[in-house]
Amino acid sequence: MDFKTLAQTMDAETAEKLQTAVELGKWGDGTPLTDEQREAAMQAMIVWQSKHNQDNQHLTVGKDGNINHLSKDVLKHQFDEQNIVRLKPE
Repeated sequence: MDFKTLAQTMDAETAEKLQTAVELGKWGDGTPLTDEQREAAMQAMIVWQSKHNQDNQHLTVGKDGNINHLSKDVLKHQFDEQNIVRLKPE
């Protein structure tokens, strides 16, 4: 099985673990990723997202293979809709 086929067929849980490892620079057990591991994990995530990505989040790879770039206005609107905490100072 080649790398592309392997990356496309991995399950969502494995893909999430790889994404977290790339974002944090370490595996779930705290072991740092080597440069080679980080590169391979990023490539696997790109291949997996191009096959399985259902949402068009900013800077993810869509099913068409293109990177999703959302405008500043769209991103701002997404965050404006989310109520995190609104406090009124007294």
